[in-house]
Amino acid sequence: MASLDKIVKKTPTLSQIANVIQKKAVAFAPKKTGNLKNKLESFNRPAGMVKQTMTGKGKFSLSFTIDVSPPGAEYGKYWNDPNVSDSVRKGKTKNVPESINFADKAINDPEVQLMIDKFIADATDEIVRAITTEVKNLE
Repeated sequence: MASLDKIVKKTPTLSQIANVIQKKAVAFAPKKTGNLKNKLESFNRPAGMVKQTMTGKGKFSLSFTIDVSPPGAEYGKYWNDPNVSDSVRKGKTKNVPESINFADKAINDPEVQLMIDKFIADATDEIVRAITTEVKNLE
């Protein structure tokens, strides 16, 4: 029988979500581009990938970014934005055209989207619980 920990889906942390995005970007990046995969993995860290913003109007913003052309692998931009290069867009290179937009594919991956949805749902539940507790304490 499965343990309760394995049954209950735990809320992912923002670092965990960023790590999954990074790993997927590395996996989706073209294979024959020298050290692009290595540079993507070593340069992109959760602390630099996650941005949280709180506006004065009570709105909370969350964004994930991945540097597709870190130092030493500047050519990554050609593979994440096919409009930069005709030869990449038209598949005139040794790499497969499916490797185009690798960071976008990573961020929009269904697993990543599920993790973000779970994080937002659990954060919302936590906020509602806190407000409910405060309102009950006022009564």
